[in-house]
Amino acid sequence: MYRILLFLFSVYLGLSGLNAQNKQTVDSINKIYVQGFNIPQDSIVAIFLKNLQDAKDIGYELGRAGAYSQLGLAYSYQGKYEESTKSVIEAIKIYDKLGQLDKVADFYGELGYGMKYRDFDKALYYMQKGKTIAEENNFENELKDIYNNYGILKEINKELDSALFYFEKGLQIKLKLNDTIGIPYSWSNLAGVYGLQENFSKSREYFNKSLQQRLVWADSLGIAENYTQLGEVFMAEKKWKDAIPFMHKSLPISLKKQYQNLTQYNYKMLSEIYKQLNNADSALYYFEQYSTVKDSIHSIKVQESIAALNIEFETEKKQNEILQQRTQLAEKDLEVRRKNTFIFGSLGLALILGLLGYLLYNQQKLKNRQLQKESELRTALAKIETQNKLQEQRLRISRDLHDNIGAQLTFIISSIDNLKFGFTDISEKLGNKLNNISSFTQQTIYELRDTIWAMNKENITFEDLQARIANFIEHAKNASEKTDFSFNIEQNVDESHIFSSVAGMNIYRIIQEAVNNALKYASADEIEVNISEKEGKYYIEITDDGIGFDQDNTELGNGLNNMKKRAREIGGTLQIKSSKKGTSVLLKVPK
Repeated sequence: MYRILLFLFSVYLGLSGLNAQNKQTVDSINKIYVQGFNIPQDSIVAIFLKNLQDAKDIGYELGRAGAYSQLGLAYSYQGKYEESTKSVIEAIKIYDKLGQLDKVADFYGELGYGMKYRDFDKALYYMQKGKTIAEENNFENELKDIYNNYGILKEINKELDSALFYFEKGLQIKLKLNDTIGIPYSWSNLAGVYGLQENFSKSREYFNKSLQQRLVWADSLGIAENYTQLGEVFMAEKKWKDAIPFMHKSLPISLKKQYQNLTQYNYKMLSEIYKQLNNADSALYYFEQYSTVKDSIHSIKVQESIAALNIEFETEKKQNEILQQRTQLAEKDLEVRRKNTFIFGSLGLALILGLLGYLLYNQQKLKNRQLQKESELRTALAKIETQNKLQEQRLRISRDLHDNIGAQLTFIISSIDNLKFGFTDISEKLGNKLNNISSFTQQTIYELRDTIWAMNKENITFEDLQARIANFIEHAKNASEKTDFSFNIEQNVDESHIFSSVAGMNIYRIIQEAVNNALKYASADEIEVNISEKEGKYYIEITDDGIGFDQDNTELGNGLNNMKKRAREIGGTLQIKSSKKGTSVLLKVPK
């Protein structure tokens, strides 16, 4: 009986330690950054539902509240706003029960702010509840944000005087708390309302105050926003030329910091400004940049964030699995030891030798199994670490290419536009030269994006390649209005095929070079790109009806030689036929 009680007490101690560990696990999962997490949204919801149940099973109320708040955020990203609201309210109830009124006020305020465009009346209701709790308890840290967000609701409802009142109240608290990050945002909000009231001088004054504060603290994203906002004030006054320098000051910062939303907006505003100034070329260029920025800058930033989150999540997951397996092995080993000890004390001397042998055998078996499991886990962790390092290296190289070379090329284009805009007496020859430099720089940016696109993929699907070729041909159509393009894929082509990133990039470059040659030298009226599949090979043919060239008496340039070299690198063949009726380039690639 004494031994049984001792055994039960030991199990109780183990479960108590496991309970503390489970609280830490619940808290760590509740700290996951939901936005941009690289798994389907339904899986994210499942994770927090499981975490909610785990917290409930161990009676961890604070963990339940955190899980409900994360569920509210996950449901909102899915567009399930009713479930989102219910989850946040459940979190509020638990925080209220635990006496954490500062969190209650904060979550009511956030709940109201998040509903501002869906249900304005409910947004006001929840915002006012949070404001009342914060005011009654003098929660200044929460009040500064609640007043600011409440002012935004007033601004949306066209109550501009009320908006100014609450923005000013929030600003006074921020000044008292020396909230150096929040103060410039309050100034910017005040400036925005003054702009809506068409008090443009007052609007500029507050935007400049915000800008000066952010320059002191080197808040580069805030600085970029203020430059854009000052440009908007001049646009509202229809002072288009005065707005241009501010947009050009904001754009390099937003590109370097990968602030994709502001970058898109800057391109859009520059396109609108040049449209108002009847500068069609610049307006078209910045509109194209605005249209493609989602596929370039935004995707790189998201991939970096996703990769970092995956590395952190997978590492923590493997560590937890190791700890759980070791705990299970230890429990099994302890159970076997106690069982054998009990039998040894109960049986006679004749059974002692047999039991000892059995005990030693089982101990060795468990030890070997444990060593095997640990070896497998070490191998798996080493493999994961190697993959993570390779992915980090690829991301670092692509990020350096984008941040340094991409930003510098964009700065060159902006500088050329400023030169053309700032000097009205530029000669035609110099103007043509500047246009050539600008076009060459734009083409270099497109090729840089293609390179970054390939670097960020270990494999390229046929669908990826098809979309990239179609996008290139669309750009070619815009560049040459007199030439008709067609892109055809036969129905028997296996679109599920996956190329390596090297093979996919080489195929794309060969098509790109063939189309460019037809545009530059052939004077073609029609260019076709056809893809078919025969006898286990892809047939990719680029034809034109241009003037052709004499293959026997023409020395092949770098472009054609590079095309043949790329074909050899992927185990393919390249055939070029040309006559006075046109040119055909046929690439055969084994599947």
